[in-house]
Amino acid sequence: MICLPVWAGTPEGAGAERAFAGVLAKYGISGGALAIARDGQFVVTRGFGRASGDAVFPIASCSKPITVAAAMVLVGEGRLRLDEPAWAIVPEFVPWRRDSRLDLITVRDLIEHSGGWDRTAAGRGEDVVEEAMRAGRTTGQILREIAGKPLDFGPGSRRQYSNVGALLLGAIVEKVSGQAYEAFVRERVLAPLGMGRTGLSSTAAVGQWGGAAGLLASMPDLVRFVNRAGEAGLAQSGALHDHGLAWMYRGVDGISVAWAVDSSPADGDFRAEAQEAILAAMGSRERGVEANAGPGEGAGMRRSRTKKFKPPVYNPRKHRPMVYKKPSIRR
Repeated sequence: MICLPVWAGTPEGAGAERAFAGVLAKYGISGGALAIARDGQFVVTRGFGRASGDAVFPIASCSKPITVAAAMVLVGEGRLRLDEPAWAIVPEFVPWRRDSRLDLITVRDLIEHSGGWDRTAAGRGEDVVEEAMRAGRTTGQILREIAGKPLDFGPGSRRQYSNVGALLLGAIVEKVSGQAYEAFVRERVLAPLGMGRTGLSSTAAVGQWGGAAGLLASMPDLVRFVNRAGEAGLAQSGALHDHGLAWMYRGVDGISVAWAVDSSPADGDFRAEAQEAILAAMGSRERGVEANAGPGEGAGMRRSRTKKFKPPVYNPRKHRPMVYKKPSIRR
């Protein structure tokens, strides 16, 4: 579903804007952006503070569903299988001495956060990846170190939010597609959906997170994505990051929401209050919606076992080649 132009002055849209502005004021947040669509038509694209409605924000873990969508494009083309051993696709990162259970991790496990990494276990893989990314190390360097560490639980035995799995999935997208992560994502996911304000950050501290958390996006772009993701059975995602907070959601009642702010409040539950206020103003039947991971942990996504993400077919005559320019982040 491609969102159509904004409806001007809808009562529900105005109510959602006021509700979001009220929560921003309560928590002393100076800037943000909000986009809402109902049944494929925008009802709100609004900036707050110094941000415009199409301002670009780091979306941190909201990058993960986009990485999953890219992987599902390859699955749909028969170039990647969900039950395929993940590390076997990128053997160049796997050391000879390793946890034997590494060979059991499938592409499906990476998508469903069941690969065997537990970010609550101190000194293990998740700690390594976060510290290494902040230090600006490459994806290959990080994955080689991770592959040499023991898993925290058996692959597929339970679900635990993981940055490692998303980072590895991004590397697999690169290997199977034969293209750089951003090039493939832009060509096969972003361009067909008209997401011209989304791309990989060129800032090392953000861009090194790659498929796990390295993207920047405008909120209208996230709504365009989440509309199609919702149709494919991919649910909501939230992300808490150093620069602020981003969240996107699509409900069964046809409401799609994406918002971001330029700073994260230290106290209170801003995310829960913001989403509750917005959904109430929109008259949504779904209330108290939470992202899949715990508060402050970011989120991956739920994936339907029966549906596949199918973005519009890329047509060179219809979609001109895109030259992505790093947008400035307006706050």
